[in-house]
Amino acid sequence: MNNLEELILKVKNIIESEKSVNPDIQYLLPSHSALIAQIIRNYNLKPSPSPNPVADMIFLGAPTGAGKDTLVRKIMLDNPEKDFVVLNMDMFRHYHDELSTTHEQISDKEFARKTNQTSYELYYIIQETILREFPGTNVIVTGTMKDLNWVKEIVERYKNDPNTQYSISLSTLAVPTNESAFSIYERYLNMVDTRESEDTPLRYTDLEYHNETIRDFISNVRYFEDNIHQNSTGKYFDSIKVFRRHKDMYDLSEDTLIYDSKSPDPNKCATTHIHDIMNSKSEIDPTRVSRLLDILKRNGEYLKSQGLYKEVITDLGKVLPELSKNANIEK
Repeated sequence: MNNLEELILKVKNIIESEKSVNPDIQYLLPSHSALIAQIIRNYNLKPSPSPNPVADMIFLGAPTGAGKDTLVRKIMLDNPEKDFVVLNMDMFRHYHDELSTTHEQISDKEFARKTNQTSYELYYIIQETILREFPGTNVIVTGTMKDLNWVKEIVERYKNDPNTQYSISLSTLAVPTNESAFSIYERYLNMVDTRESEDTPLRYTDLEYHNETIRDFISNVRYFEDNIHQNSTGKYFDSIKVFRRHKDMYDLSEDTLIYDSKSPDPNKCATTHIHDIMNSKSEIDPTRVSRLLDILKRNGEYLKSQGLYKEVITDLGKVLPELSKNANIEK
C-alpha cells in the first residue's frame, strides 16, 4: 500500500468503526488519520502475498529501567530474515499535544500519567491498522507487564487475528533490582542533560512505580508460565524465554539467553531464574555514578523547577546508600 491517501482513508474508517464500539477511544478523531497513516507509512510495510501468512508476535516484558530497547535490538539482530515492527506506548507519548484539546503545560512528574490515554489510543489504532491491512507482519510489543489484563488483551488479539497465523512468544528480561532502579534515574537525568527546550516535558519514573513494576512483573510471568503448563490448547504464549542484561550494553553479539521453555531447565523454571537475578545485587560502575552526580549538580535548578530535586536525591540514596554520605550533594 504505497498510496498515502488510500492509507489515510483506511485509518479514518478504522477510527470511526472503533469509536462506535470501543469506549476506550476517547481522544482520537477521524481528523487524526493523516498523522497515524504517516507513522505507519514510516514502517515501510507491505502485505504478505500469501493468502494465509504466518508471522511472529513477541511480547517483550520487563520492568521499567531493565533495558527493553537493547533486547529488542538483540532479537532483531538474531533474526535478520524477519522484519519486525516494534510497538510500545512510550514511543507515541510525544504526540499527546496533537491529540489532546487541552494543550496544558505538563510537568515531568505528570508526563507519563497524563499521556497514558492518548499514547494507548495511538498504539491501539496503529496496531489495528497493521493487523487489518498488512497481514504477515512480524511484531514485537514491549511493556512492563504491570497490567495482566492488558497483556492478555493484546495476546488474544493476535491469537484470534483472522488474517495472519501468529506464533506468540514471551521474551522476558531479568535484571538486578538495584540496576534497573539506577537506570530509571540514569535515563531521566540523561534526558534532562540533553533537553533542547524547557517547555517540552520529559518522562520521569519514580522509585515507587519502579518497585511496583518489579512486583507485578514477577507475579504475571508466573501466571503465564503456569498457564503454559496447565493448558495444552488454551495457553496464551507458545513459549517463554528469559534473558539477562548484557554485561556490555553495546555488545549485541553476547549470548544473554538463560532459559527457554522449549528446552527447559529441569532445576529452574522461568520465574525462578527471574526471581534469583532480580534479588541479586549488581555492582554499579563508579564512573556511571560519578557521571550521574555531575548531571544532577549541573541541572539542579531545572530539577527544582520540576519539584524533583530532593526526590531524586532521596530515592537515589535508597538505591545506592553510599550516596547519602556524599557531602557534595545539597538536599
